[in-house]
Amino acid sequence: METVLGWVCAYTPEEVFAALGIESFRLCGGENQASAVQYLPVNLCPLARACLSEGLDNAGTGASLSGVVLTASCHALVHLANAFQHARGGNGQFFVHLLDLPRTFGREDDAACRAFAAALRDLAGRLGEFYGAAWSDEAFLTAIDKQQQVRLLLRELYRMRRERPEQFRAAGLLEVVRAAGRTRKEELAPVLNSLVASLQDAGSGDNWDSAQDGMQDGGPAAAVFLEHLRRQGSSLGPRLLVTGNSLPPAYFDLIEDLGGNVVGDDLCQSYRYCLPDTEQTLDGGGRDLFMTLARSYLRRPACPRMLAGAERFAYLQALIRECQAQGVVYHTLKFCDASIYEYALLRNRFMEAGVPVLYLETEYRDAGLEQARTRIQAFLEVLGPPTEKY
Repeated sequence: METVLGWVCAYTPEEVFAALGIESFRLCGGENQASAVQYLPVNLCPLARACLSEGLDNAGTGASLSGVVLTASCHALVHLANAFQHARGGNGQFFVHLLDLPRTFGREDDAACRAFAAALRDLAGRLGEFYGAAWSDEAFLTAIDKQQQVRLLLRELYRMRRERPEQFRAAGLLEVVRAAGRTRKEELAPVLNSLVASLQDAGSGDNWDSAQDGMQDGGPAAAVFLEHLRRQGSSLGPRLLVTGNSLPPAYFDLIEDLGGNVVGDDLCQSYRYCLPDTEQTLDGGGRDLFMTLARSYLRRPACPRMLAGAERFAYLQALIRECQAQGVVYHTLKFCDASIYEYALLRNRFMEAGVPVLYLETEYRDAGLEQARTRIQAFLEVLGPPTEKY
């Protein structure tokens, strides 16, 4: 059985794993949370419980976890690390690492970048010792290059979805991004390249069949992705931006079934995964590559757990303008203090800016869809159709 290193948070540097030749797998969780019951209480973040269940159940793919790297980004992930240690780490054969993550952000915050760089250096050292792998700057730069190829292609899919939301299934794009965190980048890049090229060649019309015919080097995986991306029917309903916590796929489908168009998101498992760009050249002067990587991750737009209220609202406003969104769906998971506190702040700012907001709270599962249906439908009716066809 293949063994992989599990991870959860979008601030986790996959490039470090790849540079050491370690296969990694992003834990996203699912409906089944039964395996976590004996380790984590029911009044803890449902995403943490879902990821623990997924990890204990062989990552849902037949792959066995050899360890996990989790960020100290919230209390739930700290408890998740403790739960993995308790459930699997007792014999010293299971790797558990809690990565320190600063709460401040930005390229100019040298103290935060230095602290995060030191944490990344410590992570690489522990991984190398546990897995018997030697560090190589050249391998690290190669890993960065492969990672950025994938992120650029994913961003292109998001750009096309922004222009043609009535044709792109939001949950399908979420599936593609999740796959990116679970697949070797050298294998995924040609698949995504074929997918993007075929969709570009198909043009702005409803030409998904011609996109299917245009598949060349992507093989069956690209065809599967394309089918998942295809939105059934067409809608010229309100354009929406989704932010907050990662939204279960069924809720994306519900929004679209009711006529909404998800034109953008700011979610950990979705668009945020595509954001960091890292310098890829050595200057010959012994430049600290861990500092470079730390800067690239901390300069991305802040997530709800960062200390960045005003900056985060400004970023979301810019994203709303870029996506030409008419309203915002803010999703929180039950018991997530960071997003619940943030919503209270953002709601007032959005109201002052005249941006309608719908608040959704879920347990990271499909339960509650019917209760949400009425609220989503009413919100879409208030927004009305776009004033023009984009």
